[in-house]
This record gives sequence, C-alpha cells and structure tokens, in this order.
Amino acid sequence: MRKTVFLLAGLFVMMLATQQMKAQDVSASATAAANIITPIQISKAADLYFGNIVAGTTPGTVTVSHDGIRTKSDGVTLPTATPGDFHAAEFTVTGLANATYAITLPDDNTVTISGPGEEDMTVTGFTSNPSGTGTLAANGEQTLSVGATLNVGESQAAGTYEGNFSVTVAYN
Repeated sequence: MRKTVFLLAGLFVMMLATQQMKAQDVSASATAAANIITPIQISKAADLYFGNIVAGTTPGTVTVSHDGIRTKSDGVTLPTATPGDFHAAEFTVTGLANATYAITLPDDNTVTISGPGEEDMTVTGFTSNPSGTGTLAANGEQTLSVGATLNVGESQAAGTYEGNFSVTVAYN
C-alpha cells in the first residue's frame, strides 16, 4: 500500500510538472476626455478721451485715471467752463465663467497721437482696473477700465490729435 501511495503521489507530481501553465491576460480601460472652453475675448466699449486742453509755453501732462478722474501738471490748463469729453477707455472682457486672465497694457512711449501740429504727443503711464489680473464673473464677463497720461508739448498746435493703442488679455 505504501508503494501505491508513493506511486500515486509521484504520478500526481509528474502530472503537475508536465502541465502547461497559461498566463492570464488582464486589462482595464480608461476614458480619454477634453473640455474645450470659450475663448477669451475683449471688445472696446469706450475710447480714452483727455478732453479740452490749453497748451502753455512749457510742456505739461494731462492724466485720466482708470476711474475717469482728470488731473494736470505743469504747462497745461484744463478749462472748467468747457472741459470737453474726458473719460477712461472701457473694454468688455468675456470668456469662461470665474476664470482669471492677465492684462497687458501698452509700454511707455509706444503710443503716439498725431494731429495738425508738427509735434506728435505720446501717451504713457497706462493703468487699468482691474490691474494686472482680472477675474470673469459668473456670467463670464468683466469691464476693464484703462487710463493714461498725455504728454503735451510746449505751445502744442490747436486741433484734434488721435492714435490707437491695444490692450491684450489672456487666460492664466
């Protein structure tokens, strides 16, 4: 009987040794997804106006702040009886609700306005509200106000002076 047990045990071991072991293939799947968001956009709502200015015999500046307050320095006069139309530029920024975005204003001495005189004027010191970074509201919009300083030359010729400037926005 002992021989039979050993014989059966031996056969069992041999059978296991000769059996081919198959590897089991295992896999899992995942989903590939993307979310395309609304592109950020900016559109002009109002231009930047410095109003009526009287040039003096020395250079001066006129500043319209991003909140529409007008001030002067040095050789210019701002007439109180006929101030003209002055206000900050306004832009409407639209895009993805609650997203933040970067604001890029013109560099100093890159914006020139030209008119009837021989000398152009430069617009410098751009400021904005919000400043640097904005956050779109729940409806995906925000108003961006931009002010700057106009550099008026001595005895600047009378007339209308105009030029363009760009404000750039990009998602953070």
